[in-house]
Amino acid sequence: MIRAAFSILILLMALPARAEVTVRIFARTKPVTVVFTPRQGEYRLDHGDPDGLTIVPGETVAVTLNDEKVIFRTLSGISGVADTLRFTPLAADALFTMRAPARAEEVKTLNGSLMISSYPGSLLVLNVTELEDYLPGVVRSEAGRAGPPEYFKAQAVVARTYAYRTIDRHELDGFDLCDDTHCQVYPGIIGESVIIDACHSTAGKVITDSQGVLIEAAFHGNCGGVTASSEDVWVAKHPYLAGITDPWCGYSASAAWVKRVSLTEWYDFLRSRGVMPGEETALYSPAGSKPVRIMNRTVEGKNINSEEIRLRFGLRSAFFAMRPEGDSLTVSGRGYGHGVGLCQDGARAMAEKNMSYEKITGFYYPGTVVTDIKNARRPLRP
Repeated sequence: MIRAAFSILILLMALPARAEVTVRIFARTKPVTVVFTPRQGEYRLDHGDPDGLTIVPGETVAVTLNDEKVIFRTLSGISGVADTLRFTPLAADALFTMRAPARAEEVKTLNGSLMISSYPGSLLVLNVTELEDYLPGVVRSEAGRAGPPEYFKAQAVVARTYAYRTIDRHELDGFDLCDDTHCQVYPGIIGESVIIDACHSTAGKVITDSQGVLIEAAFHGNCGGVTASSEDVWVAKHPYLAGITDPWCGYSASAAWVKRVSLTEWYDFLRSRGVMPGEETALYSPAGSKPVRIMNRTVEGKNINSEEIRLRFGLRSAFFAMRPEGDSLTVSGRGYGHGVGLCQDGARAMAEKNMSYEKITGFYYPGTVVTDIKNARRPLRP
């Protein structure tokens, strides 16, 4: 009993701030060849030889998968084979670029160190960097480039909270986070000063619930005037992710939209779900009806998930009403994205009204507080 209580106590202890984070680069495309180029400062390349190599700006190192090994070759003609390559900066302000030839990936500018090894079917490219250096790129990718400082501060706190809450998502894979949408999109080091300043001015700040536990920091583009409950969208219930009325996002083009789908396509979709044309009238709304956010729509005892409809026909959200008109299905909807948590268009409008980032996050995550990471805890693992 004492041992069990002690184990629970350990799990409930405050979460220490982590200076470094290990991010898998090019996680989506999984390249078999990458190219490393110092952009600023020199790097030491360790490849199993005690002396290592010094890689200077202007030099490049091409790395290719070869069974369970990696082969490298520099522009000057030095080559070798290793289990793992480690690139270590020799100056604090060193930067390098990474590109993945033959893959649909943009060149990334990165700082920190780099490790490259084999992985089933691809290279495992890991960037070890400061978590606070990682955040500005994530914020730009997830929040865009335009907005007032308080908007970016709110997004920085949200991104930091998300990173700390999910920091061990890839623990069994040998790294912390990936650079794709599975975690948070990380394009590398960015230059936009307003975003960098927003991250620096909120350094270490996260959002917790009333028990000091890091929240599920969900966000989306536009809620259409009403945010969605996490319970309705994902089953998991969180008090701070209850649906709320949002008066701030109505200015956006995403707040209301209309799309027309050919009845031929619509009927093909219904048949694929076991519903014959003519049986689906329960799905339709009377003319003039307001959109509704219903996750499962029932037809003849069969459930049709609204998210399936959204994905199949490229709708902006699952917050819509439908009715047939002539040879088309008219879908009238509101919002953009899943609708849970912080509404980015609304947050931007609140910031433009000179509201603080704490007020913005407090509005979209009721009952939460912004605090330092040293005061926060991660949720218990199931």
